[in-house]
Amino acid sequence: MKFILKIILLFPGFVLSQNHHYENYIPYDTCQLHSYPILEIKVWVHVLQQSVENPKNITKDSSHFIKEQFQWINKIYSNLKPPSRENANKEKPYIKDSRIRFLVDTISYHVDSSGWERMEVVMENDSNRWLEILEINADSNSITVKGVKNNFRPILDSIKVMGTNSNNGILHTYLAKKDGRNTIIYFKESIHVSEGNIGGLSYFKKVDKNCNKDNWVRFTKEDKDFLHVFYTGSSSSVPAFGCGPSPFYLNVSKFLENGRYATAQLTAHELGHCMGLRHTNTPQFSDLPRKDKFGWINCNSNNVSNNIMGYNLCRNYLSPMQIGYIHYRYSSVNELSQTTKNLMPNSSKTLIKKNTHWDKNILSKGTIIIKKNKTLTVSKNLLIPENGIIILEKKSKLIVDGGHIFSPMDKWLGIIKKEPSGKSKRWCFRKKVSSQIVLLNSGEISY
Repeated sequence: MKFILKIILLFPGFVLSQNHHYENYIPYDTCQLHSYPILEIKVWVHVLQQSVENPKNITKDSSHFIKEQFQWINKIYSNLKPPSRENANKEKPYIKDSRIRFLVDTISYHVDSSGWERMEVVMENDSNRWLEILEINADSNSITVKGVKNNFRPILDSIKVMGTNSNNGILHTYLAKKDGRNTIIYFKESIHVSEGNIGGLSYFKKVDKNCNKDNWVRFTKEDKDFLHVFYTGSSSSVPAFGCGPSPFYLNVSKFLENGRYATAQLTAHELGHCMGLRHTNTPQFSDLPRKDKFGWINCNSNNVSNNIMGYNLCRNYLSPMQIGYIHYRYSSVNELSQTTKNLMPNSSKTLIKKNTHWDKNILSKGTIIIKKNKTLTVSKNLLIPENGIIILEKKSKLIVDGGHIFSPMDKWLGIIKKEPSGKSKRWCFRKKVSSQIVLLNSGEISY
């Protein structure tokens, strides 16, 4: 698996040549909803507060902020703007509605200072990472350590001396400079020559936990039925930041300290990562510009795209291939399908009023009714929701040609054939029936 990943990263052209099969999942504006349904992803929002007295985050009284955020996010995904830049083929491919929505199912509040803190300064406790002391010079109040540390900038200007006879503890630095293959660090305090075991230096480091899965593990037990969004804080003096490293969780820090719409754009970007999209500085798909300049700058037609997955001040566009890839993943990977509302109980009906061939994976909703004298052919996966059902009317036909009809929830109600008398019977193999179920080329129905 690692070898394959390296090939993809090293040869983006390889990826571009392989993404043509996502085209069948692109929900162009003219595509029917029953074949290209709206992908609805269930979201569980977690608000991490630093303490009861000083939450440093939104509270239950201000939860309307979250609803406002996802209204904006859904508007971004449903009302995409035309691309600001052409792709490599001098084209500007455009779909207005991605047919992707995020539905906030639950909002939970957790008082937890550790979960709230995403950027903290801690002492390096791994002795293998400590700086090895080569010499202690009491005259210059300096310590020489092994290795060149040109970029060595001790956080808080402090270092902890370990394992010496007389200098153990916190010392404050004011200069570090190269000395051949080693580094000399100068201290403000007076130091003493240490006899025998010289020891090592530990140091303070900044730990960024924005991409860490700790909150997902602690507060959800790694639940995969939702996409969990954690609104956290940070004591470090950095702007709002986010990270979407997983299909099942993402973190957004400093929710209240950034512009609210800007935070919605940031979250829309991180949600894109969760759904499988990468940054646009290296194109993931052939309908993207070959280069996209990153930075918080205005979009233009020259070098800065308005793609949601870029670093720009617009973030209001996704290419058709980006959109198609997301729909492909959520209709093809069972674990991801679990996070969608499409596979939850639904009273909606899909009517097959003309002969229809589904040659792509379909996330269906509720009840599928194949009307009289019509045929539905399934050549890929047809995923049925909980309590979903397929109804065959008189002289209709269901052909499973190399495809598979099933429910990841294992809770669908099967297939019903309507007989001329108006009575309905469960699907069974009989020679003389008015409607037909045909299995071809290892086609399969799991019920």
